[in-house]
Amino acid sequence: MDARQLAREFLASDQGARALDGLRAQGIDDATAQQLLGHAAEAAHAQAEEHHGGRNFFAAFAAGLVSGDGFLKSLVDGGEGMLTGRVAGSMASRAGFDASTASTLASAATPFLVSFLRQRLS
Repeated sequence: MDARQLAREFLASDQGARALDGLRAQGIDDATAQQLLGHAAEAAHAQAEEHHGGRNFFAAFAAGLVSGDGFLKSLVDGGEGMLTGRVAGSMASRAGFDASTASTLASAATPFLVSFLRQRLS
């Protein structure tokens, strides 16, 4: 699965809708919120690929499920904060938000992205 497909599936999911609501609550309009959530999903995809040496996205997550010490476990053990930082960086660089705003927005969206990934892979 490529990053764009992951982003489309996340945006179409219940978790994506809740993340969209979270960004709306921060004063973000729908079009910008959808763009930000797409950036968030792409950042998660890139994180998984980097963590697993370039293996495809789902192979990387499956490896974490099987071995118990991969990316998925790292999300449970505090990697969610690392992913939030990655998402914030993506929002800042790709959408032009300052670091503080991007961090706030990433904190509102990332838990829903993690929930989506867990559901998608279980």
